[in-house]
Amino acid sequence: MNQFYKFILLLISISVANATAPLKTEKLTWGDLEVTYVEDERLPLYSVRFYFADGAVSEPASRAGETKMTFDLLTSGTRRFNQKEISDNLEFYGAGLGFNVTHEYVIGGVSGLSKDIVPTMKQVCHLFKDANFPRDEIKKSKKLWIDGLKSMINSHDSIADRAFREISMSGSDVSMPVEGKIRTISAISQKNLKRKLTYFKEKVKKRLYLTGPREILRIKDIILHECGFNFSTSTFVRNISPVNVRKKQKTVLVTVPKANQSQVRLGRILDKEEITNIPLLMLSSKFLGGGFTSQLMKSVRVKSGLSYSVGAFAAGQRGYGRSGISSFTKNETIIDLIETIKNTVDEVATQKFTTEEFEASRGYLLGSYPFNFESPEGFVDNLIQLDHAGISWSEFYQLPQRVQQIKKDEVAQKISELFSWDNQVVVILGPKSLAKKLRSSYSNLEVVSWKSFL
Repeated sequence: MNQFYKFILLLISISVANATAPLKTEKLTWGDLEVTYVEDERLPLYSVRFYFADGAVSEPASRAGETKMTFDLLTSGTRRFNQKEISDNLEFYGAGLGFNVTHEYVIGGVSGLSKDIVPTMKQVCHLFKDANFPRDEIKKSKKLWIDGLKSMINSHDSIADRAFREISMSGSDVSMPVEGKIRTISAISQKNLKRKLTYFKEKVKKRLYLTGPREILRIKDIILHECGFNFSTSTFVRNISPVNVRKKQKTVLVTVPKANQSQVRLGRILDKEEITNIPLLMLSSKFLGGGFTSQLMKSVRVKSGLSYSVGAFAAGQRGYGRSGISSFTKNETIIDLIETIKNTVDEVATQKFTTEEFEASRGYLLGSYPFNFESPEGFVDNLIQLDHAGISWSEFYQLPQRVQQIKKDEVAQKISELFSWDNQVVVILGPKSLAKKLRSSYSNLEVVSWKSFL
């Protein structure tokens, strides 16, 4: 490594050390509840994260979307307050409440001024304890969800992402979208939502993550006694069944009317063994398709002019992962785009790239890494992901050092494993007229309508 890159890595190491220095992390135990507290006295602000160790996989396929609707409608009404009163109360304290529902877990977040944390958390706990999901609000929400799915025809990239997930994850527990489909949304009832909330309160393991001045720890009794949670019985942790990793290439055309561009997604589901080395996954996907200097951007945009953007990713959850490449192009150049992506992967896999290109990508990853520590909330979000996956926090702290140790041939080999054409699922979204052209190159082509994914 030349002196310039050594100097850059030294600056990155110093910036990481400076970024992490103010954050003091503490593990607490409140009865049967595990609490992670990140002390931040710089501003009079707090952030509370509720982590639930189960998600949308807990719902039957016939009612997909039930979990997300349960948490989305938590503010729709209780026995004491209607939706407007709840909204006005939270707004009065400048508090924002929201939930991120995934297949394996749910994260709820609320934040605001430290001086208002007590009344705000009392309101939030009241919602958890007494939410009754008024039928009128359920009806409105279901209509909005269904109308949103129907209008997806105006967002081809969204349809492509949705179709790619379902097709590439087919056969696993996590292929159904957490938002559900039109037929499953229609089947959700008030009784289902109440039962689902009770399940999360009484059966599912929880963790609490707090950031802010030490005074916010006074919410302990509120959390333990006013939210309606039964922490002693809340022990269930969702474990996704082992995935059946596809070993055969598959090509699917998802047809949409009047499309003058084609969306392309290719990738596959990854098994547990393929996601163990997080730094290598991050650097490999970044080098292949992360940012303007990536190998795919150079070949697809700069050299060929086939698309304005192209990107790659590879990441893991607790027991599985996903890899993917996404782009778009004119209908006339769809095969050129796919072949260019394939050839680029092949060239990278055989190390047809320079040391300077490799070091630039490594430097870009390391240079952006300190931004993980820019805010306490962002820092906590990373800790939540590590805890969910059962990975030591040391992976987070030591990532820069581990990235620095990765060699060119390791990245080339990993990209070959992740994106080898022989086991990729290729999803193309475009007009039905593309089928004849695609079959000339991909004899195994399957054709389905975009409506199949609604």
